[in-house]
Amino acid sequence: MAVSTFTIDELMEILVVKAGLPRSAVTDDPSATLSDVDLDSLARLQLKVEIEDRYGVELEGEEAGTTFGELVAMVNEGLSEHAR
Repeated sequence: MAVSTFTIDELMEILVVKAGLPRSAVTDDPSATLSDVDLDSLARLQLKVEIEDRYGVELEGEEAGTTFGELVAMVNEGLSEHAR
């Protein structure tokens, strides 16, 4: 079974559609954080729920200072664990 890979583009799309991130704030910078794009705690919760629902991966310890690269890595790690 092939493991799909979660990308920063998919993360940005979830943030736009589900968490209210303005398209003008979309970035491909993996070192950017949720607080860098001014997402509040409700937006972070919406992101967490969407990733859990869509990918079956629980995000733990995700905070405003977590980078987008770290979030992508967390989801990909969870996806690879589910594939085992």
